[in-house]
Amino acid sequence: MPKEENCLIEKTNKNLPQKKEDFDIDMFKSIYYWANAKPDTQSKLFRERKNISLSDIYDLNTRIGNKLKTHKIETFIVTLNFVLSEGNIREYASWAEFDRENWNHVNQRVETISITWDLTFSLENYTLPQRHTLKVRIGSAIPPRDMLHFMFNSDEASDLIISQAEGMVKVDFINQVLGNELINIVLGWHEGLTKIIRKNNFQTFLEKNQGYINKSILYSFPLLLLFLGFIYQNLIIKELDLSKDLNLITLERTLLVGATIISIGLVLSRFFANQITRKINKFKIPSGILITKGDKSYDEELKLENKNIIKDILGKILISLTVATIIIIIKYIYAYFFSTK
Repeated sequence: MPKEENCLIEKTNKNLPQKKEDFDIDMFKSIYYWANAKPDTQSKLFRERKNISLSDIYDLNTRIGNKLKTHKIETFIVTLNFVLSEGNIREYASWAEFDRENWNHVNQRVETISITWDLTFSLENYTLPQRHTLKVRIGSAIPPRDMLHFMFNSDEASDLIISQAEGMVKVDFINQVLGNELINIVLGWHEGLTKIIRKNNFQTFLEKNQGYINKSILYSFPLLLLFLGFIYQNLIIKELDLSKDLNLITLERTLLVGATIISIGLVLSRFFANQITRKINKFKIPSGILITKGDKSYDEELKLENKNIIKDILGKILISLTVATIIIIIKYIYAYFFSTK
């Protein structure tokens, strides 16, 4: 073999990794797992909307901090994201930045709160600290009008379920015990939040019984018109030249008149039922988030809007009853002054 070629082989061999007899395979596994492994995930959805103030956010962070004192924690990073009305978003890279914010000077209302705790723990059987992530979201359930669009643009069934929730807690964990502890802290905190109180019982009644109200209106209008037709039967017989004697022609005309009255009643009932349904659907539920100046103003505006909707619904019902009463009264007035004795 030529000398130059032999030298080239020797130089090439020097670039190859040498086998190390005492290589720590556990260290390699720890590094590889820490850098590449996907942690397990556990989530819990919040179905009920509750009141949340600035002090509640501080309370949650304090609870998590106190719990972590019982573990050997290496890093503790908190990031916060607030989605506000009018397309504004505020992000805080640390708790200190969030703590400096003066929320009384913020005129927009808070739509969504997202808080992430990025934690690393020193655990037994792991050479390197292991990362755990706790995420909490409050607010911004997708409204029904946007649900169809979301269904066609999402491939995961879980995304649809999550989108309908009022909030959620999610933990990515390596250690099962730690994961359970973190998620239970948030669940206990959310359980202790005060519920949104509906002060207007009539609004609650309308929302809970919307289906029954709709059916009652659909059935009552035709019956009401038939009742009015019965009251005005003498006038109808006279104007349509119907005979009180029972015969085939009279029966056909009576059925035609009855069908006409029922048809008109169904049209009116559907129109009135749709009007009431649209009004009930306009009721707004308080977001429960009371942090900014805008949140408090929005809460007062929402209460006023709901009161106006109730007045509008009661006004429509009162007008309908008044019209029916006037029609009945007119019949008796007509009978008293114009009927032949």
